[in-house]
Formats: sequence, structure tokens, C-alpha cells
Amino acid sequence: MLMIRLIFVLLVITATVLLGLYLLSSDKKYLYYFKQTLKYTFFLVLVTAILFVLRRILYL
Repeated sequence: MLMIRLIFVLLVITATVLLGLYLLSSDKKYLYYFKQTLKYTFFLVLVTAILFVLRRILYL
């Protein structure tokens, strides 16, 4: 659970910085980086959740 919270906090910080840079500079690359960050964070959370479930199943 600590890993998921840490990932969420880092995502919020990264998203805020990238959206702020996009609003300040109107450069589309920051919006692209924001979308990529969301996509890869989703995959990381999914893998972490699967590992937690497997850990619970294998140790019971």
C-alpha cells in the first residue's frame, strides 16, 4: 500500500508540473509527456496490484 501511495503522490506532483508548464508555454510536448506519464503510471499501478494479489494468494 505504501508503494501505491508513493506512486500517487509522485503522479500528482508530476502532473501538476507538466500541466503548469503546458499552461505557461503552450507547448504541446508537455501535454504529450503528461499523457505518457498517466499511461505508464497506470501500468505500474496495475503490475503492483497484480503482485500484491499474487503475494496474498501464494502465501495463504
